[in-house]
Amino acid sequence: MSTLVCALSLVLMGAAPMDVSRGMLFEAAPERLDARVGEWVTYQMDGGPQPGFLRLAVVAEQKDAQGRDAVWVELELGQHPAMKAPLAQFLLLVARDTGLSANGVSRLFVTQGFEKLQEVDTAALPFFLGSPGKQPPRPALPPPSARLPVGEGSTVRRGPPARLMTFAGTVTAEPLEVRHRQLVLKRYWVSREIPILHLARLEFPPIRYSMEVRDHGLDARPRLVPPSPSDKKITLEPASHLPPHFQPVSQSGTAWGTEDNRP
Repeated sequence: MSTLVCALSLVLMGAAPMDVSRGMLFEAAPERLDARVGEWVTYQMDGGPQPGFLRLAVVAEQKDAQGRDAVWVELELGQHPAMKAPLAQFLLLVARDTGLSANGVSRLFVTQGFEKLQEVDTAALPFFLGSPGKQPPRPALPPPSARLPVGEGSTVRRGPPARLMTFAGTVTAEPLEVRHRQLVLKRYWVSREIPILHLARLEFPPIRYSMEVRDHGLDARPRLVPPSPSDKKITLEPASHLPPHFQPVSQSGTAWGTEDNRP
């Protein structure tokens, strides 16, 4: 299982902590996950060699190990809107109060292609989601036409609600634009009519990449079957446990924890 695939997918849907130093992908992502069981949404991603699709669905709810109200969220990536042959699939137990964040995700199952679904060991979750910790409250969104500083030289501009045409039909959405000085980094449109993330459209003009809602509904059923509790979990070990010739090379040109970079 590729850690890169998992991390990239989770960051794409806004699960990464929203600190400015790592860059904000989706500043308006809901801090609390209020989605009802059965809600689902599919997005079409354009800008690569061929379109891709991302599906999110809330399929069940329960208490997590900390006693928090939580929901099971399925995330699928593929090259067909119906996910007939998904490239990667994820099943996450997410606390409602903290939402899709390192603090909110307490269990994670992953698979790619035709591999069997596997749970990520609790100790390995930081490698996929980042280290949980106390996060500062997110600044309130500015009123329409106002600007909100989000970092040195960067601002978020918010416009008034307007009708927006999407692949899923026309919705009422609020536009937000993120700029670094004069460069438009991204634009996105937030709509309460779209389930789960309330994201109608996301654009990255510098790289000509976009993600737009394609379809959504209220009749989601579980697609992923968790493995047996006795099945082997995915674990990750520090790079220092690798043989010297497999260890990452530091800026000094030597492997970490060794005196040279020889095999």
